[in-house]
Formats: sequence, C-alpha cells, structure tokens
Amino acid sequence: MKKLVTLLLAAGMVFSAANGASAVEMKVSGSWLTSFTFADNLFNDNYLIEDAGSDGSFNAAQRIRINFDMVASESLSGRVQLEAANGGDKVKYPGQYHTWGTSSTGGTGKAVTARLAYLDWMIPTTDVLVRMGRQSFTVPSYTFLSPVFDSVIDGVAINAPINDMVGLTVAWLRPDATVNKWSEPHKAHTSVDLGYLGLDVAADGFKVSPWVIAGLKGNASAGSDMMGVGADADSRTTVYWVGIGGELTMFDPFKFTADFMYSGNDADGAAERQGWYAALGAEMKTSFATPFLRGWYASGDDADSKDSNRFMSINGGGSFDASSIYFDGNGLLGATIDNCNPAGTWGVQLGVKQVSFVEDLTHALSVTYFQGTNNTQRVVDGYAPAFEFGPASYMTTSDSAWSIDFLSSYKLYQNLTANLLLSYMITDFDEKLWLGDQADFDNAFRGTLNFTYAF
Repeated sequence: MKKLVTLLLAAGMVFSAANGASAVEMKVSGSWLTSFTFADNLFNDNYLIEDAGSDGSFNAAQRIRINFDMVASESLSGRVQLEAANGGDKVKYPGQYHTWGTSSTGGTGKAVTARLAYLDWMIPTTDVLVRMGRQSFTVPSYTFLSPVFDSVIDGVAINAPINDMVGLTVAWLRPDATVNKWSEPHKAHTSVDLGYLGLDVAADGFKVSPWVIAGLKGNASAGSDMMGVGADADSRTTVYWVGIGGELTMFDPFKFTADFMYSGNDADGAAERQGWYAALGAEMKTSFATPFLRGWYASGDDADSKDSNRFMSINGGGSFDASSIYFDGNGLLGATIDNCNPAGTWGVQLGVKQVSFVEDLTHALSVTYFQGTNNTQRVVDGYAPAFEFGPASYMTTSDSAWSIDFLSSYKLYQNLTANLLLSYMITDFDEKLWLGDQADFDNAFRGTLNFTYAF
C-alpha cells in the first residue's frame, strides 16, 4: 500500500512538473480611445468647396485595442490584438473606429476583429527572432512617418543581429490576396507578394538604415497605389522600392535626419509608374521645448506622358504626418483627408514640440506650407484618373495650402491622457483649373478632444 501511495505521489509530482514546464503566462495590455470632433468643410461630396452644404459636423467615436500576449518563455510567445472598431470610407471617414450612434460595435459582431495575430520565436541557440502572422510593419523613415508603409500586414519577418552595431531584417510580405472558393472559378494573378531586406547600422551619435523592397503584383489584385491604369489583367507587374534614411545625434542637443526613397514598376503604357521622395529635418532639444524644421519633396506627374511619376506606397499603407487635416498626422479618431503618401507634393514645416511649463501638460505647434508637383496639363488633358476629389487628393503646381496644427496633452492619471487638437487648413487651389466658374474652394477646420487610456 505504501509503495502504491509512493508511486501515485511520484506520478503526481511528474505530472505537476510537466504542467509547470508547459505553462504559458498571459499578459494583457492595450489602448482605449474616445474622441469628440467638430469639423468644418471636411465632410461633403465636393471636397473643400465653399458653401457645398457643409456647415460643420460633430462626431463622437471610440476605438478599443486589447493585446493578449501568451508568453511561454523569452524565446517563444504569441500575440492576438482584438480591435473593437468599424472602418469607413478612406477619404470621407478614414481610420478604424466606432462612431457613436451606429450599430457597428455591439451590432452584428463584424466590427470586432483580430487586428494582430502573430507568433514570435527565437531560432534555437541564436538571437534570431522570427515573427509569423499578421503584424505591425514599418519601412524606415526618420524625418516624417513612413510614406511607403507603416501599418498592419501579413507575412514573415526575421530579425538577426549581426554584431553590436548592425542588424539585418528579412521579410516576406503579402499585402493583398484573393481567397479561392470551391463554388467559384479560379482567378489568376490576384495576389501581391513582396520581399524586404533592410540593415540597421547604429553607433554612438548616428543611425542609418538602407533597405529595399521588391516583388510581384498580380494585375488582377487590388494594390491600387502600386501602378497606374490600363495594365494587362493576365500578367504580373514587378514593383520595387529602395531607400536609405538616418539620423545624426552626435551634436547634442541637435538632431538631424534625412531620407531618400525611389519606387517604380515595369508596367507598360499608362500603367508605368516611377517616382522619388526626399526629406530633411533638424531639431534642437532644450529643457522646456524642442523646436524643429523639416521639409520634403516628392516627384509629380509630367505633362508630356500618360505614365505616372508619383511616388508609390504599398496598398495605401503609409502614414505621412505633415498635416492633421490634409495628411495623416494626429488622427485621434478625428476628421482628416488622410493622404498617407506625399506623392505629387513638396513642403516645409516649422514647429515646436514637447513644450512644457506645467507638470504633466505638453504642447506642440506646427505650421506647414505645401504645394503640388503635378503638372496642371495632366488635369486639362484628363490624365489624372482616380483623382475625382480634385486637389484634396491630387495637387498640381498651381495648388498650395497652409496647415496650422496645435496639440495639447495633459496626463490626468498615470494611464489616462486628455488631448486637444486644433487644426486649420488655408487653401489656395486653382479654382479655374478644377471648377471653372462654378464654385470656389474654402478653408477647412477640425477640433478634436480625445481621451486615451493606455494600460
């Protein structure tokens, strides 16, 4: 009897040890955003046109993202991020959030999705990290947020430190694909597959990141910002991006940044596309504020050809942040035209950030001037397809604007921050080119009060 009890106790100890070895620690984190926005001349069918039926609009919205990290060890973990939100029209109602008063979140259930779902694991006996699944991915950009891609994408990314200074990243990315179904005929060339290779070289006082992306875009796929129009739907198009960016911090308190990127494809005729982007920035950090100056130039369409010289992004996944109305800066679930790529524009921005005179209260102010680099003849000749929103999405050399953005942030609690954003855009668009004598363009305004709970 004693032997039996002893064997049972030993088996129990072995079973407990096995359970302990396979135990997974669950960690929960996330963010909860609630925003109240008033916007004028942003929501109507005649974008930025004076007296077009937009006397101002009010919107209340929220977005919840909850991360569940399942950690087996330092070498193995997985993350699922659930998002309670609802997407909208890219130009009219950009972003992912639930608008109060609609039936999205809590309705049919389609508005609660797994935004992220990936597995992290280290190759045994190495420091090489493999990430597989739906993940956040950013193409390096130091002056502004990335105009190529800074969003969520499916794929496999491998990060390998070569030494203390150099790190290598290799990735296979699939931004777009069509699901084959038993009940439907197969449709060829419906996916986009890209390969990424990048180096990060860092030392005291500087960092530099050369990178390249290349792949095939099935011409029956989406990927609307990777090529022009008129491509053969029975073939594939090679698309590519190359770039280098970096920052110089050895002259503290000064920091200098620079980026250069080039993109293109090998399509024929009007579908051919190639373009470039460059940006420079400088800032000086002080004890109470950080003034900065930065600018960019992105190539535009010429007058004498049907192909495009506009810089490409990956499925519109950039996050260029030079304005809180025209571009993708300071979203906060508020109203923005949401041009995530600076293609066809140039501009300069002067501002100050991290201004603080009161504990837990910071301010940021920027003034940005930008102008189009697309030739006006493209509009006259009708070679600006898909730009039905006029200068709201396609600025010519005769279109320009000023954007003034003021953001204040106050930490109410350790995990709760209140943000007040005021943004005003002064338009100077070529009314004769776009509207003839029918109407005039007007300015735009947005004010957003946002509460962010991060845990």
